[in-house]
Amino acid sequence: MATRGRKSAASVAVAAQVGPLVSESRLTPSMHLSDAEQAVWARLVNDQPAAAFTETHRQMLEMYCQHVVQAQVLADELQSFEREWLRTDDGLKRYDKLLAMREREVRSASSLATRLRITRQATTDPKTVGRSAAGLVRTPKPWELPA
Repeated sequence: MATRGRKSAASVAVAAQVGPLVSESRLTPSMHLSDAEQAVWARLVNDQPAAAFTETHRQMLEMYCQHVVQAQVLADELQSFEREWLRTDDGLKRYDKLLAMREREVRSASSLATRLRITRQATTDPKTVGRSAAGLVRTPKPWELPA
């Protein structure tokens, strides 16, 4: 007579072969996104639990990916900007315009990241962060002080 709660080796082996009943499918990117935007999507979605994003999140995820890629494009433009171009009014205007455009993209991406709850603040328990930060500067215990 088998004890309740115990499973036979055969039933455990069959369960292991069948695997979990719930599929861990992740939200796939829309086909209209560029390759760079799809790469951002994949990094983001794969960094979260499988059920973190549903079809409801699709549009905000798409916008987030687009803003991240556009911010990178503008950052690349700024990086390739020659210092000597700043000596002319046109160069200064162009540089200022690129900075403003990049800032808008970064702000938009940041706002969407907050709403999607993918920022560090949203994914980390404040108590844990405080404990780990407090652990950085450790004060010695009284019994650890030299005599």
